[in-house]
Amino acid sequence: MNPKIKITIQFIFSHLCAYLLVSIPYFQLVMKEYYEGDTAVFRWFLVTASDGAAWSRAMSWLFPALIFQAVLMVSFLILIWDWFRLQTFGKQMFVLVWMRTVLGGLAAISPAVGSLEGMVFMIPEISISIHLYVAFEIFLQSVVQAGIFLGLVNRWKTN
Repeated sequence: MNPKIKITIQFIFSHLCAYLLVSIPYFQLVMKEYYEGDTAVFRWFLVTASDGAAWSRAMSWLFPALIFQAVLMVSFLILIWDWFRLQTFGKQMFVLVWMRTVLGGLAAISPAVGSLEGMVFMIPEISISIHLYVAFEIFLQSVVQAGIFLGLVNRWKTN
């Protein structure tokens, strides 16, 4: 198999696993009150389960969007692959976590929850604590994804 295709498949798999392993429990344990109920602030600007038709449509596009998101991220990783594979495990983890947490979260060029621009421009009801909860979720997903991906790439070997 072409190494770039193999890396892409492993990255997509690790991305989807991280989403399932982190975001579903994190939603239930931390974020649910911000999405559901009378005091839910995310319902003002996000599709939530309270709108059945819109929620169904969003859920049908979730996994294709996550796959495309992974393809966009791994396209950068493939560009630096020759350098990346020569790095220590710690440096590889740092690059992957930094790529997703910092570039994909905090430094995102959009006023989104969990981004620095979002902290400046979002409505006051989206408090700094909500931004930090989302940023922490992104960080957790990054660590889990990096661990799974590097495990697959290195075939769980210790060097």
